[in-house]
Amino acid sequence: MASDGQNTRELDLASRTLVEERVRSLRRQVRRELDPDDLVLRPTAPAARRHLFEEACELYWNELNWEQLTQEELCSEGELTEMVFPGLLTLVNAWLPRADNGEPDRDREHRDVAHDFLLWLASRLVELRIRKPEDGEDRSQIQGAIQVTDELIDLVSYRLYCISDGEIEKLVN
Repeated sequence: MASDGQNTRELDLASRTLVEERVRSLRRQVRRELDPDDLVLRPTAPAARRHLFEEACELYWNELNWEQLTQEELCSEGELTEMVFPGLLTLVNAWLPRADNGEPDRDREHRDVAHDFLLWLASRLVELRIRKPEDGEDRSQIQGAIQVTDELIDLVSYRLYCISDGEIEKLVN
């Protein structure tokens, strides 16, 4: 039987692998280098980093639960992820501000927090994919959570790796 520590390490490895594969795929599709870790000029103070990360996790849960209750953003193709997580994506945008010239504002950004949150989303997606519905739990709710979490990973990645609107358009078509 695997220990909780081993399960945690396996989940961490799976989430890091998922993010690395997404970045490799993005790199191939946009035909340029993408590496946020090299671009963190001012690491966020540990207490602030923890607070911002926890706020993002709480927003994820609140907005996901609201969507599961209301199904406001449900359409024939599935959930409209940008509409499911408006507050969360606004927070991510605030972590990754742009200067007047459109370049990342390295003095005000919290790229490290965005990266932490991206890894957390990846671990959440891995957990959802291996999850078995419990008694009374709706399988379609799990599938919806998988879909929006998977798409949210892309939306956060686009912001974190400075993917332009033109590049995004090519990626989704």
